[in-house]
Amino acid sequence: MTERGVKLFGNRSKYKSRYPNAVVTSRADRTTAGAERRNGRLYLTGLAVSVIGNNALSLAAGIWVKSLTGSSSEAALVSVCVYAPSLAGPLAGLVADRVRRRRFLIGLNLVSAALVLPLLAVSGPGSAWIIFAVMTWYGILLTLSGPAEAALFAVMLSPELRQELNGWSLGFQETGRLVSPLFGAGLFALVGGGTVSVFDAITFVVAAVMLSRIRLREARPVAEPRHWRADLLAGFGHIRRTPELRRLLPAASVVMSFSAVLVAAQYNLVQGAGEPPSFLGVFSAGLGAGSIVASMVSGRLLKSVGERWLAVLGMANFALGNAMRATGLLSLAIAGSVVLGFALPWLFLALLNLAQRCTPPELQGRVSAAVTLAFFGPQAPLQAVGALAIRYVAYQQLYLAGAAVAVATAIVFTWTGRRRPG
Repeated sequence: MTERGVKLFGNRSKYKSRYPNAVVTSRADRTTAGAERRNGRLYLTGLAVSVIGNNALSLAAGIWVKSLTGSSSEAALVSVCVYAPSLAGPLAGLVADRVRRRRFLIGLNLVSAALVLPLLAVSGPGSAWIIFAVMTWYGILLTLSGPAEAALFAVMLSPELRQELNGWSLGFQETGRLVSPLFGAGLFALVGGGTVSVFDAITFVVAAVMLSRIRLREARPVAEPRHWRADLLAGFGHIRRTPELRRLLPAASVVMSFSAVLVAAQYNLVQGAGEPPSFLGVFSAGLGAGSIVASMVSGRLLKSVGERWLAVLGMANFALGNAMRATGLLSLAIAGSVVLGFALPWLFLALLNLAQRCTPPELQGRVSAAVTLAFFGPQAPLQAVGALAIRYVAYQQLYLAGAAVAVATAIVFTWTGRRRPG
């Protein structure tokens, strides 16, 4: 008798005793799995739409300021407005643990849809401040929504589906970074920044509608009776008390931090290969392609090797990609960019999935914020260090140093994991 041909009417345990190798799935189990996948599809649909709108306006805003003021420094301030609020990440994590996450994200999207529309009033250099104000809100939005989205995923999805959809989510974001800037620049050139803002407002509304259709019962958050400082830093405390997270977070952050030092080296790499600066677009395309593929296959890899070895694979790709770039050969440097595209997504997804798996629901927001701050926080100052280092050190040496750091980190991480399993 085949498993598919059996129709269950009576006791499931009796059936399991007769057919011990069969996988019995109740109608309730199938309904739950179907509801989870439906929720995941709705979330990813909203994410895909909002990523296009957000990235399009982010690029258009810089171009807009440059065209209004003629100042490159003022145009660069757009990025400062977007990234400065990330310093308040721990506070955003605390907020995410004190609200119902789905309702909170719906509200953020609707508020954002309204707050981008003042860009329609921008008419000259004197009103450029409106662009800076809107992009500052963008930074606040990204800071607030990141922990809430990670926490929502953790309570909304089973571990297996969460691993898969975390990869798809990152893949959509990487695709958006490749496609949206071209779309945003083209749309700005054709119809102006005001129309881009209206388009972005529509994408926020679509994201809110998708979130509103998610079926989820969230428990009312309960405030913990302790000092506000301990409450704010509870995410870091949980990481310190969790051996797996305590080992992986520093290892992943070391590799991610050194990637920031290497940003400036790519300009000398292109110059050494005899290509114009615009050739960096080829490297970026290779890096983006690798990142998209890495994100899409991460779910299967997590099921087969787990977070620990996915992180080691990311470190290995980082070492190999930098070694290929250090050769100075154009073909190997391009291939190395694709290889490097696998490194950081695998490190980040290993860390993200481990944090979600090892963290109770009431701490998900704060742990996500702590992980994000440790992983991405050092980027800006270390890029400045790399810009200074490239004046005195050859780009080949920097890339070889990056490969060596990744190999050493992988060895230490693997060795300490064997000494103290778990």
